[in-house]
Amino acid sequence: MTDIQPSQSPAPITVGKTCTAFPPGSSVYPPCERPMRSNKLCDAHNQQRAVGKELRPIRQRRRTMPEFCTGPGPEESNAPCGLPTVGRGLCNAHYQQDGRGRELVPLFTLRISQDEAYLLLEAGLKRCPACKDVKPLAEFGRSSAQLSGRSTYCVTCQPDYVLMKRFKFPSMEAVREFRESRDHRCDICKRQWQTGDNAFHVDHDSACCPSRGPSCGRCVRGYLCQLCNTQGLSWYELVGRSVTIVPVFEDYLLRYERRREESPLQDATDVSDVADH
Repeated sequence: MTDIQPSQSPAPITVGKTCTAFPPGSSVYPPCERPMRSNKLCDAHNQQRAVGKELRPIRQRRRTMPEFCTGPGPEESNAPCGLPTVGRGLCNAHYQQDGRGRELVPLFTLRISQDEAYLLLEAGLKRCPACKDVKPLAEFGRSSAQLSGRSTYCVTCQPDYVLMKRFKFPSMEAVREFRESRDHRCDICKRQWQTGDNAFHVDHDSACCPSRGPSCGRCVRGYLCQLCNTQGLSWYELVGRSVTIVPVFEDYLLRYERRREESPLQDATDVSDVADH
């Protein structure tokens, strides 16, 4: 067989079953490597010919989004998250973290199989995702939204979850650190919280956010017992501050006001900013 010269017409099929739009040596464009369909061309070049256009190279396809999330996975391993992606190569939770401009952090990774959940339920047990302990159902509040008929968190962890949501703490651990940084004592009267005593409140500035409902997180003032929060401080803010000065209340309010003036954008739930004792 004789060699085909570049000036001669190309062979009907020059490269197996790939598109013959730009045979090697006969075009300034690189050969098309797409699969050949009809008319010895790929689908894209067939469409160009059908509308009367000159055959041009097909623009490279954009890189497709990964099927699974590439965000950080469990802290115990270096593996990625692995949940299905919804955008920017991230799962729904990591996508929301990225949209808020936050650093991507591992999601809560405690997962149990459906079979294990049913076995625990049949045994009258449930696992709390916060403390990760398996406890009797009686130690969980009632909830019609759950398959077990009980709330997600046990009665010990549920108050911390409520405080985390209401006062915009970054995690339930931050709620516990907030109390521990104050030695579980009231910021005004220094009364210490006792086991079984739930009459301690996270106090926030009602002039910033309503007394009922969620807080912005920056107006959290301190950790108070029920008497100081609902009676002593409430009276002082309404009447006493305009009539007389009570040092123990005034010092508490001034500490909060100085924090807001010095760092107005700082999250007031930051446990590193601890009130003086």
